Amino acid sequence: MNTDHLRALAAAVDEGTFDAAAASLRISGSAFSQRIKALEKDAGQVLLTRTVPVGTTSAGDRMLRLARQVAVLEDETRRSLGQGTGGRTVLSVAVNADSMATWFVEVLRQAATWDDAVLQLHLEDQEHTHELLRSGTVIAAITEDPAPVSGCLSMELGVMDYHAVAASTLLDRYRREDGSVDFGSVPMQEFGTRDSLQRSRLAAWRASQSGRPSDAGAGGLGTFGVGTDGAGPPLHQVPTVGGFNAAVAAGLGWGMVPAGQLPEGVLEGTHPDLVAIPELGQSRVTLHWQRWSAGTEALDRLTAAVQQAARHMV
Repeated sequence: MNTDHLRALAAAVDEGTFDAAAASLRISGSAFSQRIKALEKDAGQVLLTRTVPVGTTSAGDRMLRLARQVAVLEDETRRSLGQGTGGRTVLSVAVNADSMATWFVEVLRQAATWDDAVLQLHLEDQEHTHELLRSGTVIAAITEDPAPVSGCLSMELGVMDYHAVAASTLLDRYRREDGSVDFGSVPMQEFGTRDSLQRSRLAAWRASQSGRPSDAGAGGLGTFGVGTDGAGPPLHQVPTVGGFNAAVAAGLGWGMVPAGQLPEGVLEGTHPDLVAIPELGQSRVTLHWQRWSAGTEALDRLTAAVQQAARHMV
């Protein structure tokens, strides 16, 4: 397949429209359209949806992954032969927010010394980062999923422990006469709609109260409702790590906080304002590094940096 045609496919997805993609490649709109038509003819299938922004079909997803791999390999090979234009290898990586705020910082320190590569980081929940890898948006991802995406390698990095935490004043508002807490009514927080940590812990607690197994899978609470419509406790969304932890401390709701982000004294029970919630327990999330199996020097270097930094995962 023609590499210029593959680059046109990637440009269409990245830029969102054919006109913008053509401008980014410094070619006319008609020349760009011809490249896409030629690639679709070669593939024997429609690869792009003619929408705004441009989308990919299922066949287009697979072709996009190939397009990005070819571009990275070609650019790095040209540079190694002294034929490059002085550009840097782009390393697009999907990272979950909690890793970004903790151990992944060491990867950034190492990347700061690289003169031949730049990082493009995509934040996504660890349960869904592999989707970005499968679609070709990124070349590597930190993910919960150990099963390698087609054309990728998967390696275990370590475990992040999450603890249910709340402000003591919040829990006191929901204590029964016997001192226990009705967690079915206590406000809770989540990072976003794809964050299932809190929902799964609440579902497990409710199952323990009813004496039946939890029916909540990784995606939510099953028949145990949650939200603002009376079906469950108030649910707040706080989509930044710093904001999430600050909201827990302020008493907005309880939430699952990584061990590495807990203030001193919370687990020991000596913190003046925050308490761990043993009734809701903790979650252990095993993280994996998935990357293209077709290696480049820059991707190999990034992988080594991630593995080294992950040794300090808490």
